[in-house]
Amino acid sequence: MKRVISIYSENKNSVQYYVRNTMENFHPLSSDDKDLHRIFDFEKAAEIIYGVNASFVQSTPCIGRKYRDESRDGADKSFYFKWVSFEEEPVHISNPYLHHVTGLPTLTAVKRHNDEYIIVDFDLLKLLEELRLIEHNSAFERINTYIMGGGGILLGVVSVFLILYGGYIFFHMLVSQSSTQDVMHEIFTSIISITIGLAIYDLAKTIIENDILFKTFNYGTDLQSKTLSKFLTSIIIALSIESLMAVFKIVLDDYSKLINAFYLVIGVTLLIVGTGVYNWLSRQSK
Repeated sequence: MKRVISIYSENKNSVQYYVRNTMENFHPLSSDDKDLHRIFDFEKAAEIIYGVNASFVQSTPCIGRKYRDESRDGADKSFYFKWVSFEEEPVHISNPYLHHVTGLPTLTAVKRHNDEYIIVDFDLLKLLEELRLIEHNSAFERINTYIMGGGGILLGVVSVFLILYGGYIFFHMLVSQSSTQDVMHEIFTSIISITIGLAIYDLAKTIIENDILFKTFNYGTDLQSKTLSKFLTSIIIALSIESLMAVFKIVLDDYSKLINAFYLVIGVTLLIVGTGVYNWLSRQSK
């Protein structure tokens, strides 16, 4: 959304000239649905069109490419016309906004036609595409959505399996008669499995929310930094538990292998330091 608005702001005059030229060249013979629908035959960026009479009351249904909404027919539009002026230009163009139906960045153009008004909502992204001001491939966008959605769902399934597996190990330990060492091993394994499962689930949730469900909202790099920090924190916790388990095993079995546990602890410490430096650099960049 931010990128689309930024490109529009840089090329505002060109976009508005194109929209004005499109509206001025559109001359419907009447306010019938068939005549108004003709705008979709030559303008790909047009999304919705409807008419408003001289009393600023909507006189036609909202007509889209493949739908017709009569719920707004007869609605009072005088509030919107308080900021509309045709003294300087025959076509009034609004500022970009998110459309309540499509949820996409939209420009609305208003044209006086005889004693009535014609209102057309334009998809801003498609306008920028038509003017070669932005590169956007709808087919690739759909493929990317399917792949990211499928990957997110699979990650969610894996995370649920890990959480359930950790719970299974814990309850199996409770009902079985195991030695002290085996009990500690199973407890640590259960904790590690559940921790990693929760970390993967949070990653899957973020992918689905940010790239599939609420893609129209621009969360920016802040969300990515928080997601990475949370994931790294979960991994650090899991590795710390693994280090503690390694020390526990070595103390019970063979002190000569204590150096291996020391290397693991050093690795976890470096990971903690690296995560701290990353978080600090992220805050500095803001």
